[in-house]
Amino acid sequence: MNSNDHSVPAKILLYSTVAVILTIGMREIASILTVVFFSMFTALIFTPIVRWLKKKGVPGVLSVILVILLFTLIILVLGVIVVKAAMQFGSQIPIYQAQLTELINNLTKLVPSYKGFSVESILRSALSVTISLMANTVNVIVNAGTTAGIIIITAAFLLIDAASAPEKVDLEIGKQSELRLRMSEFSKKLVKFIVIRAEINLITGTVIALLLFIGGIEYAILWGVLIFLLSYIPYIGLVIASIPPIMLALLKYGPLGALAVILIIVIVDALAENVLFPSLMGKGLQLSPAFLFLALLYWNFVFGLGGVLLSIPLTIVLKIILESFEETKWLARLMGPIEDAEES
Repeated sequence: MNSNDHSVPAKILLYSTVAVILTIGMREIASILTVVFFSMFTALIFTPIVRWLKKKGVPGVLSVILVILLFTLIILVLGVIVVKAAMQFGSQIPIYQAQLTELINNLTKLVPSYKGFSVESILRSALSVTISLMANTVNVIVNAGTTAGIIIITAAFLLIDAASAPEKVDLEIGKQSELRLRMSEFSKKLVKFIVIRAEINLITGTVIALLLFIGGIEYAILWGVLIFLLSYIPYIGLVIASIPPIMLALLKYGPLGALAVILIIVIVDALAENVLFPSLMGKGLQLSPAFLFLALLYWNFVFGLGGVLLSIPLTIVLKIILESFEETKWLARLMGPIEDAEES
């Protein structure tokens, strides 16, 4: 029997053991790693701006300071607006709950109940979950200030290193052209994905917020920011972010208003995800829906809510790493869409 036949189960056992150990280790220090990963991806988004400023003759440290000041200004302005809106919305939640309860009471009078099946109980359970979700969302937004500050400071130090990263890499690896090529390709792919994903989420959130504002839906900026952030969560993120504006439209305009908001969100998201994103990103870093859902569950298990927000970027990082080595390219192909696996 070939010795390779024995090595395959041994490799599977070894890789599985390493994966379990890494998972347990990451979960133990999840609070630290979550901040580090958010800081890294924030730095990656702004690294192209830093390098552009350097090409224009701005010194490295000064370019980082300018970018960090811009980032801090954006966070402060949005933070004040969003936190104020979140607190106002939070104070109005009991009123909205009373209005929704009254709406449910009126609706259940029109719908007959059957033995063992109560429409009223189902609607009340859905209302309870919705109100709890909205209250938790408000609390997370209001309490995110400290974490945002730590991320800004950490990202600043990462940007200082990123500004001189090419020179450091060249000094360290010297003539190792293959390693330099792999590192350069890895960096370009990751930065490209992070930047394009942020741009798509920004466009989606901005357009929806503008349309909600035109439609007279309260706290439109808050919902736009929430859609921008939660759009990083595959499948369920946009649904969660859409619940509050849909509820407000239902209370203000009735079922037709809620339906109009749903159509606006669905159409804008469909255009952004199915037309704009593929045209900018291409097929190279796309993931299969099944694997993406499994990755969402895994990163949620490891990092909690932060892992849910980071599930797509972290999975993309894993795919890029696997694509960088011949012996693991087949694993990267398994992570991609079915058509990619068939082409290979």
